[in-house]
Amino acid sequence: MKLKVFFAVFVLSLPFWWAVNVSTGKLENFLFWQEIAKNPQLLTARINSQIFEEKLRREKIIRNPAAEELEINARAAISVFTNNNFENQKILFQKNGNGILPIASLAKLMTAYVVLENYDIDQTIDISEKAVFQSEDFGNFKITESFKIKDLLYSLLMESSNDAAYALTEIIGEDAFAVLMNLEAKNILGKDNQNTIFGNAAGLDPKKNGNQFNFSTAEDLAKITVHLLKEQPFIWEILSQQDFDLYSSDGVFHHKIISTNELLGKIPGIIGGKTGETQQAGGCLILILKPKNNQGFLINVLLGSDDRFGEMEKLIDWVNLTYGLQTK
Repeated sequence: MKLKVFFAVFVLSLPFWWAVNVSTGKLENFLFWQEIAKNPQLLTARINSQIFEEKLRREKIIRNPAAEELEINARAAISVFTNNNFENQKILFQKNGNGILPIASLAKLMTAYVVLENYDIDQTIDISEKAVFQSEDFGNFKITESFKIKDLLYSLLMESSNDAAYALTEIIGEDAFAVLMNLEAKNILGKDNQNTIFGNAAGLDPKKNGNQFNFSTAEDLAKITVHLLKEQPFIWEILSQQDFDLYSSDGVFHHKIISTNELLGKIPGIIGGKTGETQQAGGCLILILKPKNNQGFLINVLLGSDDRFGEMEKLIDWVNLTYGLQTK
């Protein structure tokens, strides 16, 4: 209520301040406050940003000037700190953050998001012949086996099953599913964004010329990750697990899913992470950590790495040392 009164008084007083500013020739101030009057949310955003920066200073999330520069061999990398309500982010490290690169199975994060936003996850679907013959056989699925969509998400995310990815697209069709992936990406990143494009639900390299890769940037992937943390935390609940017992829809044990994320159980404070690797993309990895004092989230992205797990540890160690986040 006090904030509403503040804004009401503030806006009503603007004409007086405009007159003062114009009469003294302060045209820049006049134009600035005129824009604020039209869009008071701009002032709110500026205040929130200043509060966030002050909070970072109070909690000593500021760079240690004595810390050495970090060298990462990955083609792109970024480390972003966000507060608990996800309203503000601060980039702590980046290399080629806006470089457009193939992202391999990191695309499955958007696949899971589309499923959770548009499907009834208690629905049961059958595994088709075409799904079974997708590249790799992590899920070890058989034709006509039946699973709940919710359970296929564990296979999709934890063991990065392309069979599960394709099975989930068949409900509406592979092409229609890719359209939804791109629509959701633009909803998150902005309608004019051209840096992130999804060609298929699995993240596979195209087999034929003309087929689309899945492209993005480290910075866009960090933004997508923040959105998924806020809107669909179930994705990260799945990705925080090292193993999961998968059962078919009739209650028969199928197999134990083992996460492809080798850092689970090795680095404390992991909220979740997604791996990806193809010949064209190289090693890719997203890892989210929660600092010990529960002050926010640390989102880390690597693209095109020859040692994604080793370099991710190196990045996290550097952030801990340089900014004192104490995630380990």
